[in-house]
Amino acid sequence: MNLTEFSINNRVFTYFVVALFVVGGIAAFFQLGQLEDPDFTIKTAVIVTPYPGATPQEVELEVTDRIEKAIQELPELKHLYSISRPGLSIIKVNIQQKYWSDTLPRVWLDMRKKIQDVMPLLPPGVGKPDVSDDFNFVYGFVLALTGSGFSYKEMEDYADELKKELSVVKGVARVELWGVQDKVVYIDAAEKQLAERGLTAENFIATLAEYGGGCRLYGCRAAPLSGGSHRGVQLTRRYRRSLPASNTDRPS
Repeated sequence: MNLTEFSINNRVFTYFVVALFVVGGIAAFFQLGQLEDPDFTIKTAVIVTPYPGATPQEVELEVTDRIEKAIQELPELKHLYSISRPGLSIIKVNIQQKYWSDTLPRVWLDMRKKIQDVMPLLPPGVGKPDVSDDFNFVYGFVLALTGSGFSYKEMEDYADELKKELSVVKGVARVELWGVQDKVVYIDAAEKQLAERGLTAENFIATLAEYGGGCRLYGCRAAPLSGGSHRGVQLTRRYRRSLPASNTDRPS
């Protein structure tokens, strides 16, 4: 007896099976995900750490290796690889596939704690590690704000107001501002003049830091002379003096 003969001889059973498949298919259709931007899990994080003025070898030994050893203590780690460039350390971390969106926030929190624990061991001048682990966010719109005759501060204030208004719109999960400039003051201090007054780079930084905010040395640069009337010298050190309320992680 073949399938056709069995279906003809057992019509009631055949109708029942067909109806069962039809009802099950309709129910499954209405339960399918219909999001325009469905959630998906990316088990990768990137840690970027600035070390201004350092060679790739110094970045590798003094920054990358120490952060890598701390991250390797994570039991959820699958593998990682790093790139050490002049003044910059980049570490890419991949988590095992068995960890999904419900457990990844805890994994990233543990990783941040490991990095926080190793920060006191990093040499002076190393910037704060920037951890990026939210690559699954998808931006639906990119808006550009321009204003002829307006200062950067005025445009930033308008952008903040626009951000507040967009954040309360239904369906908006995140609003970020790009291109915001840090509030900093750059000071070129001539080493000869500092030496004449018995000051060192460390004393200079400590004195500026007493007024609040952060201060960081960004290495040496060549300053051009202008007709001998310039009071500076060729070799100067560049410092970064940050205002108290600003973000001091990166040079602008």
